[in-house]
Amino acid sequence: MKTSNSASEWIALLSDDPDDWDLRARHDAWLESSDENRADWDETLRVWQMLDMTVPVHANEWQSKRAQTRAVISRDPRINQMPDMDARPDGSFHEQDRQPFWKRSFPIGLTGFALVACLLVFVLPGWVIDLNADYLSSTGEVRVVELPDGSVLHLAPDSAVSLGDFKDERHVELHHGEAFFDVVSMPDRPFRVISGDTQTTVLGTAFDVRSGAYGVDVVVEHGRVQVKYTRKGVSESTPELGAGDMVHVGPDGQFVRQTIAPALVAAWRQGRVIAKDQPVAEIVEIVGRYFDGWILISDDALGNEPLTGIYNLDDPKAALAAMADAQGAVLREISPWVLILSPK
Repeated sequence: MKTSNSASEWIALLSDDPDDWDLRARHDAWLESSDENRADWDETLRVWQMLDMTVPVHANEWQSKRAQTRAVISRDPRINQMPDMDARPDGSFHEQDRQPFWKRSFPIGLTGFALVACLLVFVLPGWVIDLNADYLSSTGEVRVVELPDGSVLHLAPDSAVSLGDFKDERHVELHHGEAFFDVVSMPDRPFRVISGDTQTTVLGTAFDVRSGAYGVDVVVEHGRVQVKYTRKGVSESTPELGAGDMVHVGPDGQFVRQTIAPALVAAWRQGRVIAKDQPVAEIVEIVGRYFDGWILISDDALGNEPLTGIYNLDDPKAALAAMADAQGAVLREISPWVLILSPK
């Protein structure tokens, strides 16, 4: 068995075989081998508990060991302890989103003219949209923009937005991708984010919006927001959403409301993606925003498999390799710009 290099992989291994003493001994050695490993494990276990996920039955022993270790190293100014995050979620995140238009995954069997046709269908409309956008982000790029009213926009990689007239009415259109908004309160001038048929309205709050072919997700860090869906004369809206509330608006306008820990909202700003029973294809799409190339999933069944874990967006290949391991799959590197996730 290979040596695991991430805390999320260790949780999966130890949960599957909690009484494997050899495995536990190797985990102890990994845990004690570096401060970075201890910090990785501590953070991962905290997030796992915040996600209300079952942790390995022996986790209390490792927590005790970490507490003893901290007593020894707490006087070392080089060691930064992770702050407590006490909110707990209830439910999962999102459904599958579309790939960024220049990274759309296609079945491997497509060749020649078929692939060119797909590229023309998906790439050209995206180029038109992005040419008209006010702010764009490239692969792996996170942009922070101060809006005309003083609000702050955090634009995730491979995303595009346009600004409306901020003189009389404040609104932003999210064409594709994801954005986090920290909105200045102006009670007489609501702030609106439009993504397709979905509109999010706030007075002063911080929230995240993600848009894809399978719908729109709105998650609130703090404050209050309302989400409205309007299409062909039919209009539906949610009650006000508060901190930790999330709503998924499907393409048909159906609302699915859930909750998460506010501390986990827009985790991409801290360079991580957190999955809880989400389709592999959805998490691949998110990781793909940080990879300068193409990521293909060779099997639809694999793409639809549920995935749970915490993955580092600073190293997309390592994140994909960890995802493959979790699914009993394999990541193949065809070239530095083409990766294929497929069953073993």
